[in-house]
Amino acid sequence: MNHTPQIKKAIQFAARKHHGHLRVSNMEGPLPYVTHLFSVALLVAEDGAHDDVVTAALLHDTIEDTGTTREEIAGTFNEGVATLVESVSETKEKDGEKIEWREYKENYIARMEHMSADALLIAIADKVDNVESWIEEYGKEGAAFLKRWKQPAESYLWFYGEALRVAQARLPEHPLTQRYAEAYQIFARSFGSR
Repeated sequence: MNHTPQIKKAIQFAARKHHGHLRVSNMEGPLPYVTHLFSVALLVAEDGAHDDVVTAALLHDTIEDTGTTREEIAGTFNEGVATLVESVSETKEKDGEKIEWREYKENYIARMEHMSADALLIAIADKVDNVESWIEEYGKEGAAFLKRWKQPAESYLWFYGEALRVAQARLPEHPLTQRYAEAYQIFARSFGSR
């Protein structure tokens, strides 16, 4: 990943916005949430993505999980970064009311069908990191890991399977899609009988 001024600024911005947020804890202790953001950014950077895509990968959860607005991202970075972050953000409320998990996941899958290729790469990288992290944690902890999930395993299998379907339809030959497919196979074998 290039360490350009914009990417350095994005790292600092993400670290401030996600300060105190922790990744699902594991036996070795919780990790700062930014480790996930760095992993997603590295995955898209390894693919040769330009600075705006890497920046958006670093910020991909700021609208969704912090008080950050699209306008703040546009003002701090640029309109292209803001559009990418908005594209990959899940909408969990409508008219001030919480949306059920399944509904907002269905909405996200529908948006994946039409988002830009750059946004789709960020979405795929996000799924790759999530699935690979879960496989690793399950390998360390076994069934105890599943007790921290907010949804049943079948729900996650459905969502990540649908996201993979979109990735394979839109970017079938892309290395990230292929990596996702491999990880999902392990994921499905590990959690499919739960």
